[in-house]
Amino acid sequence: MGLIKNTVHYCCVSRDNQILYSYNGGDHSNEGLAALCLEKSPPFHNWYFETIGKRRFGFLIGGDGFVYFAIVDEVLRRSSVLKFLEHLRDEFKKAARKNRRGSSFTAMIGSIDDVEHQLVPVVTRLIASLERVAESANNDLKTQNSNLGEQSEGSSNSTKAPLLGKFGKQEKKKGKDHLISVRSIELEEHRKSNDRPNRSDASTVAGTECVSSSRERSVSQSFEWKWRRLVQVVLAIDAAICLTLFGIWLAICRGIECTRS
Repeated sequence: MGLIKNTVHYCCVSRDNQILYSYNGGDHSNEGLAALCLEKSPPFHNWYFETIGKRRFGFLIGGDGFVYFAIVDEVLRRSSVLKFLEHLRDEFKKAARKNRRGSSFTAMIGSIDDVEHQLVPVVTRLIASLERVAESANNDLKTQNSNLGEQSEGSSNSTKAPLLGKFGKQEKKKGKDHLISVRSIELEEHRKSNDRPNRSDASTVAGTECVSSSRERSVSQSFEWKWRRLVQVVLAIDAAICLTLFGIWLAICRGIECTRS
């Protein structure tokens, strides 16, 4: 089986959203997609990965402002892609130091063509190595799936054997007797369940009568208490009125002088 192809769709080196080196696997739409991703590269990260659809986007962000970006197939693990970007960073810096004609960033840009020529075989070798890693991971996955299939087939064959056996006459007779006994128990339980509602209904009726009689007694006692209370209030009011009139009469007559005259 050949190597898995096109695992690396695109990779590049950029700084300040300016692409200094890029590799494209053949799809020209990758360049526009990479430009959009680099414009929105996540800040405060040393590296960042995100999987959308069947593609994985990886960022390796250096402290010197350089961003190493790759679009790969989802079959590749993040650890493998991170190592790929780290190797790309190391090779790019090595080539840049070798061909730099000055200490400034502009001087390095002037020699970027020489850097690109040196990176082409290096990146090709890195991609081939990454494809071998993807092929190995794919073979391991197929081996695991094959082993799981064999185990499931063996377990299914082992469970079929006991089900193929037939009962003898003695087993059939025992099963029939057991069925009859179970049926008798069910009938008995059904009869008992039919008796239970009648008992519960009688107890319910008795309880209802008891509750209604207790309510009647409580109502009559409450009415009697209210009537007594009302009589007491009326008598108290009458007594207060009589005492008031008697006091007025005493004040007018100056005691009992009215009776003497």
